[in-house]
Amino acid sequence: MPTLSTSMAVLYLLLGLGHSLLSGRFDPFSSLAVELKNGDENLLTYFTTTVVPSISPLTSNGRQAVEVQKYWVTVSFYHSGFMHALLCLAALQLAIAEPHQSPFLVERFMHHRLEAISSVHRDLGDAERALSDENIATVFNLLCIEENLFLHASDALAINPAWRHLQPDTAQRQVHLDGLKRMLALRGGVAQLGEMRGLQAFLIRWVCTSLGCRITFSLPHMYNPQDQMERNAAEMADQTFAASTLLPKGLLARLYKYPESSPFYHEGSRMADSCRSVGMHPELFHHILTIECLLKDATAMAMRPDSYNLDLLDIQNLFSLVLGELVRWNLENEATLTATEKVTAICLFMFIFLVGNGTHGACSPLPGIMPRLRQHFLDPHLKIQLQAAGIEIWVALLLLMSSTENPASGEFFFRYYIEALAGREPHARTFEDLHSMLQNCVWAPHMDPNARKAWDESLEVWESVRGIAAEDPGVIANLTRPRPNDLHARPTIPLSNPYATSHMKKLFGPVGAH
Repeated sequence: MPTLSTSMAVLYLLLGLGHSLLSGRFDPFSSLAVELKNGDENLLTYFTTTVVPSISPLTSNGRQAVEVQKYWVTVSFYHSGFMHALLCLAALQLAIAEPHQSPFLVERFMHHRLEAISSVHRDLGDAERALSDENIATVFNLLCIEENLFLHASDALAINPAWRHLQPDTAQRQVHLDGLKRMLALRGGVAQLGEMRGLQAFLIRWVCTSLGCRITFSLPHMYNPQDQMERNAAEMADQTFAASTLLPKGLLARLYKYPESSPFYHEGSRMADSCRSVGMHPELFHHILTIECLLKDATAMAMRPDSYNLDLLDIQNLFSLVLGELVRWNLENEATLTATEKVTAICLFMFIFLVGNGTHGACSPLPGIMPRLRQHFLDPHLKIQLQAAGIEIWVALLLLMSSTENPASGEFFFRYYIEALAGREPHARTFEDLHSMLQNCVWAPHMDPNARKAWDESLEVWESVRGIAAEDPGVIANLTRPRPNDLHARPTIPLSNPYATSHMKKLFGPVGAH
């Protein structure tokens, strides 16, 4: 049981008073599970002020930071291994952001990692603590440490000699991964971790976004990694994919009775009805309806955060599970789906990252999936069926925005976008006309600015061919895409652990900007 002094320390932290009121001391009562010394207070400050706000960044109002503090950080104050692991993560993240501090931070990194590992081994020898939420959380954090070393630290810190003995260790990561999978299996899976909501949410995100990496990197012929970081991500996606069994099919319904529990469920989905009318796979209708319910629930929660039946962690879980189920379905049915079904499913996949850019940590832009999508457009039935379902403008616009950083695919999908506009009567003359063509599709209002940018960038070309493109399709084949402006909501490859976004701006530019 937490002591009174520990509870007071937690209260100070949650109120944001720990630093100002107590002259920089997070632990005025000396009651936390780990004694803060040798700069550890600075690490905890960095973790709570920089890393925590970047975890699960669903909103920009700071509410997610409060929930992460409540359901994740403060829980660690009662368990030494868990807290050592968070301090180790803080040292790593700070070193990536500020490499000049590496000599000092390496010492703290090594100290806290060793203490966290020692704590895990001690707890494994205690029948009551071996499979505790806190021990599982410690192993999960150790896994995240290895992942972040794998993806970023080796590049960001290679020039600093202090890190020469802290190279990514594939074997060590695999040990943590195997241990975590075994512990979760003995506990009965992720569904049994409801008492520690933060742990359950991060594990759900870890598995589901690993599935996202899988579909991006690892489907046959889909993607050829271009550099070492992408090869590392592809390797980790393959290794982690086996952990998807920890999220059994139907977990969305089991945990949330979703989407049936949504108050918007019985409103139905016009896009699902349209896809049904052209004979697409019935399971695809379910995914579309689920995404539409989630978008409406997320909007309703944002408007009534204190009284809605879902909170930010619930929305995070739902986004992750919806993504995971969509990707799993696509992977399992890859061999039998039609080109139309594949393109629609992948566009839904990209839509989730466009609409929730920041919902999952962003790793890098998502150009790799584009060549595979282009191959699907060789199917003679694809464009006809998309047009018959009334979703060709939606598909074209998503692909146009998603191919910003892939020149070859950008040209291809720009021409398809113009072709789709030319095939829709009456022709769009304003952005409002374009927007009206999306009214029967999955959409979200905060995507409008990016859709408008795409419209504005292509407007001059569209106006030059609007009157002749339908009669002379050959005109479109010679079009060149104007140089696109930066579209702030590009779809991104998800990272499987929640800590990477604290230094993503340094490595890849703004994350989650709208």
